Amino acid sequence: VERLLARPELPAAQALAARGLPARTIDGFLRPLLAALLCDPDLTTSSRCADLALRAFAGGRLALPEGGAESLPEQLARNLPPGTVHTGVRVTSVATNSVTTAEHGVIRCRAVLVATDARAAAELLPGLRVPDFHPVTVLHHTTDEPPATGASLLLDADRGGPVAHTAVVSHVDPSRAPAGRALVSSTVLGPCPSDVDTAVRIHLSRLYGTPTGRWETLAVRHTPEAVPAMRPPHDLRRQVRLLAGLYVCGDHRDTSTPQGALHSGLRAAAAILTDLGAGRSMHTAERVATASAA
Repeated sequence: VERLLARPELPAAQALAARGLPARTIDGFLRPLLAALLCDPDLTTSSRCADLALRAFAGGRLALPEGGAESLPEQLARNLPPGTVHTGVRVTSVATNSVTTAEHGVIRCRAVLVATDARAAAELLPGLRVPDFHPVTVLHHTTDEPPATGASLLLDADRGGPVAHTAVVSHVDPSRAPAGRALVSSTVLGPCPSDVDTAVRIHLSRLYGTPTGRWETLAVRHTPEAVPAMRPPHDLRRQVRLLAGLYVCGDHRDTSTPQGALHSGLRAAAAILTDLGAGRSMHTAERVATASAA
């Protein structure tokens, strides 16, 4: 990692071109792979972040959490003491020793960690940097006859349509698909084209080599602020400790990847434990007398 971070920092597209790799390797594999890993079709991302993403990809395997992304926080919550986690509570302001909520008033505490997306964090913590974002659109289709690509991730190296990458995800996690059907999930990077479903179906037909006209569209989800941009120069380790008792974490404090989000959370947890004292309980919060139970 230290050697990668010591390299000159350029936009990833420029860095790839400067390294003397064959154009076929760059355009046929590295460019579409990095676009998929970084959600950045133009590869304006810092070359250091791109190198870290390639290193993580080379050292492991692509994976999906069984049951969907929400299964990860659900598993974490199940291991906490009962009553620790409350959902559906709107926070209106935070301080080093309290959280003000719309439904339950003020909740006293010894430390506050804001673990949200970048814009929500900036609304609670004025002055926090709000980055640019990469928009992402994900489409889910079901079919009785899945393409014969297995669990492979298909990358569009030819840029022949709006789809950047696609996969029959039910071959990886059958629980995601309706009973007896296959689920195909496809990702469009950048602005969402008009009549996106039709354009994606046409493109998927070419990528998979099979008719898609009878595929059923389950969902089309466009997220305009899906992934924080990491243009150079990019700070890979933004501060997670703002004040003693006030902390922030998320992909906007590290790298804009699941690994970056998790690592920023680890850094924030370590800072909180250090400030509070590792031997003290972190599951006790004192409420003000007027606050009702959450």
